[in-house]
Amino acid sequence: MLEEWIRGDGQQGNSSWINLKGGKGRYLLIIVICLGLLALIWPTGKAEKNHDNLTPTNNFEGSNSLQAQMVADLESILSQIDGAGKVEVSISLASQGSKTYASNLRNEKRESKEGAGSGSKQTREETVVRDLAVSSGNHLLVEEKSPEVTGVLVVADGAGSYRVRENLTQAVATLLDIAPHKVTVMPRKAGI
Repeated sequence: MLEEWIRGDGQQGNSSWINLKGGKGRYLLIIVICLGLLALIWPTGKAEKNHDNLTPTNNFEGSNSLQAQMVADLESILSQIDGAGKVEVSISLASQGSKTYASNLRNEKRESKEGAGSGSKQTREETVVRDLAVSSGNHLLVEEKSPEVTGVLVVADGAGSYRVRENLTQAVATLLDIAPHKVTVMPRKAGI
């Protein structure tokens, strides 16, 4: 029946809207149906790429970007202190920081018997399995520790003044929550 309809051999009584001049309506209808099906299967949005990190992220790159962000923020803030002038900062970190993920512990016990009667051998196995806990497809982060700052060097135009040096030291110690003796403020070399 479908073949007859496509060839145009069928009845032409009730389907006059399909039979436009020379049967072109049938081809138009087939093209519209094909376009509709194509529209249904065509992807409409950007595909989300799900990159699961199966290991904790303690990589060196992440620490460098964090360190660079800390340096940029400090330079921006310290240069606004009265009399500081142009400021450059260098930060020393003790570690890369750490992340702690939640985990599930399962105790698995197995017993097996080999042989029959008095010569049977019985074995028991106990294992503890630790899996990372997952929430919404991501590992469940319990705690994230920032890298420990071991020292900061600040070079500033106005550091020749004792008052400016003291202000810069206190600002760095306060912002990074470190002891003031871990902060060194030095004047910039003249002409640079």
